[in-house]
Amino acid sequence: MSGTEQSTMPSAIRAFIAIPLPPEIVARLTPSVEELRAVCRTAKVEARWSRPEGWHLTLKFLGAVSRVDPLLGRLPVCAARHTAFSLHFNGFGVFPDARRPRVLWIGLEPDEGVRALDALAREVDQATAELGYPGETRPFSPHLTVARVRSERSSPDLAAWVERHVADRLGSIRVERMALMRSDTGPGGSVYTPVAVFPLA
Repeated sequence: MSGTEQSTMPSAIRAFIAIPLPPEIVARLTPSVEELRAVCRTAKVEARWSRPEGWHLTLKFLGAVSRVDPLLGRLPVCAARHTAFSLHFNGFGVFPDARRPRVLWIGLEPDEGVRALDALAREVDQATAELGYPGETRPFSPHLTVARVRSERSSPDLAAWVERHVADRLGSIRVERMALMRSDTGPGGSVYTPVAVFPLA
């Protein structure tokens, strides 16, 4: 998708900048995520699972955006300064740790692709900071969030499953574009819609 959907957008939207995942890698990752869901159900770990069709790698969370045009002017320039690169999904993890699970995620191989992703995220952060959005204070930690845990209970079964799958090789993608994404909250959870897509060089 290219361009904007401003005719259907409210005056302010909740937005972020991300790398959306193509359907092929979503299909590749889904069986492992479903296995993790089954473990959580058995262990009575309540979690809010992200929709596979909305899986993405966040570059920058913006929050409320009242004017899209300034972003549409700056983000294509950021994208054009970076060449396409590959990312390799590698293993499951938990934030902050398995004893207090709050976020379940899939990690990335720390290789040249992640370094390229980090460089892109830093440039996006700088560009959006110049437009008035708060700059990042924490190191960039790329990952695919698959669930947010609601219950406070720990689970030895969940911890053991994550430990067994911490180094799984789960497939790769070729990153050729980034997107400005709109987030809307619905009855089944958040729905993410591309507002504009920006090709890399």
